[in-house]
Amino acid sequence: MGLLKTTITSRTSPEGGKKLYPNIVSFSNIGNDQMVEYLAVNSGINRPLAIAAVNALRAIFVNYLMNGHTVQIPQLGTFSLSAKCKLVNDVKDAGPDSIKRLKIRFTPKSTIRSACKSVKFAGITPEDDEPVNP
Repeated sequence: MGLLKTTITSRTSPEGGKKLYPNIVSFSNIGNDQMVEYLAVNSGINRPLAIAAVNALRAIFVNYLMNGHTVQIPQLGTFSLSAKCKLVNDVKDAGPDSIKRLKIRFTPKSTIRSACKSVKFAGITPEDDEPVNP
């Protein structure tokens, strides 16, 4: 089970008023070195092997996903590409130029989805410039 901290964020609504909503506090991005260190410490493998594993995982995405394959990572989920395309009226116009951008889609395994449902939230921490009403 995880524990996420939340904060209060304000946004201006299309009608012009301010709306408040809870938002998840993001502490930092986990980089390559932190991932390698975690693998080495928590899996019983040495650091060079952990580096090789992270590099191999990265290569899987470049070599397979970026060439149109679906990548399934056991106990994690499935990665695939989806395209945002503009609509055209004729088959001859439906070429690569009609693709606006690619997105990576992630579909988590059911165990990951279930784990997300069990996450607890810590008390809401106000942002420095926002007043909080009790």
